[in-house]
Amino acid sequence: MCRKSIFDALRKSESGFRFDSISPGVFNSLNLHIMKEIEETALYTEQDYQEICAQLKRRWMALLAPSALLLAAVAVSFVLRWKAVTVGLTILLGGAFIFCYGLLLFPVIAYRRHLDEVLHGRVRKTTGAFKEMEEQAVLREGVRYYPMMINVGNFAEPEDDRLFYYDANLPRPDWQVGEKITVTAHDKALGAWERAAS
Repeated sequence: MCRKSIFDALRKSESGFRFDSISPGVFNSLNLHIMKEIEETALYTEQDYQEICAQLKRRWMALLAPSALLLAAVAVSFVLRWKAVTVGLTILLGGAFIFCYGLLLFPVIAYRRHLDEVLHGRVRKTTGAFKEMEEQAVLREGVRYYPMMINVGNFAEPEDDRLFYYDANLPRPDWQVGEKITVTAHDKALGAWERAAS
C-alpha cells in the first residue's frame, strides 16, 4: 500500500473507518514511517543548498559592477599612460577584491561547500553514546562548528571517543549525556542525526 493510500485510510478513520480494518502489515509500515519522521532530524535540505547558491550569486553580481568600473578606469589610465593613476587604481582594485572576497564571498563559499558535502558528498553513519558538546565554537574550513564527542564503545575509555562537528549556526540539540544517537556525517561534519534504539 502506498503512502497516499495509508493517509487516505487515516482520513477515513476520522469519519467512521476503523483502524482494525487496516491490515497489520500496513499499520506496521505506517507506524515505522511515522517513527522515522519523528526521530530522524536532517539538519539541511536541498532548499537550503539552493538558497545559499542564490545568495552567493547575488553577492558576485553586487561586486561585479564596482569591479568592472575600477577595471575600466585602470584600462583607460593605462591607455592614456597615467602611470601614477594606473598604479593607484590597480592597488585599489586588488585591495577591494581581497577585502570583498574575505568579508563577503568566502564565508558564503565555505558554507555552500559544507552544505554540498553533507547533502551530496560521501557520508557515513556512526552510532554511539553522546558524551559532550563544547560551548565555544571553532572555525574549521571557514565554517563555525561546536566540537562534540560520541563514544562508540566503553564510555569510560577515551580511545572509543569520536570527534564530530555540529554547525554553530543551528540551534543546539537537547541530547543528554549517555544518550544513544546515530549521526550522519561527511568528514566529521554532521548532516543529520537520529535517536538510536537503546
